Amino acid sequence: MDLLPYNTDLTGLDCHTHSRFSPDSDQTPEALVKSARARGLRGFIITDHIDVDRWSEEIDFIDYFKTWERIRNANPDLKIYIGLEAGFELDTYKRTYDLIKKLPFEYIITSVHYVPGPWYAQYDGGRIKTYEKYIDAVLDSLDAPWEFNTIGHFGFFERYAPYPQSDWIMDYESFAPLMNKVIKKALARGVRFEENTKGGETFRLPRADFLQAYKAAGGVRPVLGSDAHSPDAVAHRFDEAATFLDGIFGKAE
Repeated sequence: MDLLPYNTDLTGLDCHTHSRFSPDSDQTPEALVKSARARGLRGFIITDHIDVDRWSEEIDFIDYFKTWERIRNANPDLKIYIGLEAGFELDTYKRTYDLIKKLPFEYIITSVHYVPGPWYAQYDGGRIKTYEKYIDAVLDSLDAPWEFNTIGHFGFFERYAPYPQSDWIMDYESFAPLMNKVIKKALARGVRFEENTKGGETFRLPRADFLQAYKAAGGVRPVLGSDAHSPDAVAHRFDEAATFLDGIFGKAE
């Protein structure tokens, strides 16, 4: 791997997108390019999923790189980087590493989509216990043996939480000791967070209280990622998200 340097200018790019190579998306590469142009982006990073044992199929990486190299060559005016969203789990990360370690990715998001246990029991135990398990899993993911650029959608377990609306937020105050460990580890590893806009205002992640603590510890402005699985979601609510980040980190240069 030869990943993009930490200080690469990613403004004007959607840094988290999916295509038909992800099992949960049927977006074509051509549709993604069309959407990026329509939204005035400088380009995008394709970050299709690999979650070993959680999907019934995995990426055909030969086809993946061949396709995206073709798309990039056909659109030289756009910045198109070939990346991956690597799902991290303690039981499978070694196999994930074996699959990706020799591949020429330019950008990797490491994400936690599952905590230990079967999928149907992910939220068992209530809000505090569940979110503690999730944050512990994020801490484990920061020791992944592969190099990566960003931490994906920190707070992901909020999206599907079955708790009452008054009780589903993963707020900083309730989980500060664990969240501070995440901040410390992310800074030590030299990776950034993404501000994930899937779901808009309700589920923009990470939340402001966490980002304020992250900035106070020396953290830098997150990159923007829509997590788009369809053309209409590319760069979704990026203007609002940029204003939100301006309020915490100052205006982007």
